Amino acid sequence: MYYGWFVVSGALLSQVAIVGFFSYVFSLLVLPLQNSFDATRTEVMYSMSFTAMLGLFLAPTIGVLADKYPIRWLMVLGAAIFGAGLFALSLTQTLLQFTLLFGLVMGLSNQLLGPLCGSAMISRWFTDSRGKALGIAATGSSLGGIFLPALFVYWLEDDGNWRSALQNLSYGVLFILLPYLMIVMRDFNQDQQVNQTIEDDPTKQNNEHNDYTLKQIIKNPSYWIVGISMALLFSTYSALLANLTPYLLGQGLDKTIAAQAIMIIAISGLVGKISFGYAADKVSLKLALSVTQLAVIGGLLILAASPSYWVITLALAILGLSTGGMLPVWGALLAAIFGTVSYGRVMGLMMPLIVLIVIPGYSLAGYLSDQSGSYGLCFVIFSAVIAISMPLALMLKIPSK
Repeated sequence: MYYGWFVVSGALLSQVAIVGFFSYVFSLLVLPLQNSFDATRTEVMYSMSFTAMLGLFLAPTIGVLADKYPIRWLMVLGAAIFGAGLFALSLTQTLLQFTLLFGLVMGLSNQLLGPLCGSAMISRWFTDSRGKALGIAATGSSLGGIFLPALFVYWLEDDGNWRSALQNLSYGVLFILLPYLMIVMRDFNQDQQVNQTIEDDPTKQNNEHNDYTLKQIIKNPSYWIVGISMALLFSTYSALLANLTPYLLGQGLDKTIAAQAIMIIAISGLVGKISFGYAADKVSLKLALSVTQLAVIGGLLILAASPSYWVITLALAILGLSTGGMLPVWGALLAAIFGTVSYGRVMGLMMPLIVLIVIPGYSLAGYLSDQSGSYGLCFVIFSAVIAISMPLALMLKIPSK
């Protein structure tokens, strides 16, 4: 068996933990944190905004490190920080302590365990099957959304304590994820033979091995087009997930139903990641990006209408399918346009652009909810902005396969 698939499994498990917690479980923490610290929803959301703000500075640095040093050890370090940080978060006594520690721990862990390092490593192990490999690895975030919320709700109901739930999760990271990454993750050696046909195509080889400087990346229009397009999708999806439980409770649904809804969007996201991952190897990446954008707009407009539970379920399934394709399409776009030698620094440098657009999303959704008691206007605004940005995808210049 080609060893690259073991690397994919490590990246997958990493995303189960980090994306599963940050994108899905945090929504279940919002109300317990409000009650524990006597805070508003907007104040609780500051922890997410602070994490995104730190990512603004951390991502470019870690991107450069991923191109120069073994990614294996960067991911091992990320697992250690994440596991220890979860335990430390359970001991915080004020919302300020929680917010500052959450931002530091998640800011580092997201970059070290998330798509930046994992996708960079996978893109070097694969060529013609890169989209499929990236899509399979990205299913980890959906699997995390399927299993972690249900597990977290069980811990909350069993102990009635968000602190013990965080501690239980930290044990899983330290005693399962960390050892697994140390064993299976291995950086690709350029002298190794890859299980693809790329070596027979000199044109592809040249594109794969282009070494871009930071200045050249910023000057490339594709950097801005891909960055803005993906940033708007990430901002929408992140704000939706962070506020999903309060939104569903506001529709008259209980916490158990909210956890089930999170699982629905995660399961459909799993299907979306695999299907878009396979499609990224076969069809136009511009088309894949445009389909994702249209589906997100449709799902958000349905939610904005405050429909019944079953219609909400349909909307979440549409959003899961479409946003599930974001990671494999994003990774495939960067590799196709910039190659793999500079992959880490390209993605790392793109993170600040994305973060600047993502940061307002959390607080905007929370603020509108606090002021009006509704998320409808926020969903409409996100839909309109994505629609306005769609023509950008048509301007991309992607080398043909």
